[in-house]
Amino acid sequence: MAGDCYQANGNFIITKMNDNSFMLCHGVAVLATDNKPFGHCWIEKSNSLVIDFSNGGKKALPKKKYYELGKIPVKGHKVYKYTPKEAATRMVKTKHWGPWESKPPR
Repeated sequence: MAGDCYQANGNFIITKMNDNSFMLCHGVAVLATDNKPFGHCWIEKSNSLVIDFSNGGKKALPKKKYYELGKIPVKGHKVYKYTPKEAATRMVKTKHWGPWESKPPR
């Protein structure tokens, strides 16, 4: 199952170039349908709210609840956080949406 989380959330973060209250996050979550870990990307606002534009949606949940549902952080995997400018720089440098610093299980 391939989603568009890196591109969808990456497109959003670059619209917030001068607002560091938004952070692009790359990490590993557990998929509820099969209980297996997968690489995932989401947005955090002021370190308390998560917004996720994956697969044409727009989910907004308290960070604590989102992390609980996704079992984030998955053991052995770190959450990488980027300001809008850091994310844009990495997108240009690598010519892809991510992940940039990790090798997720799928």
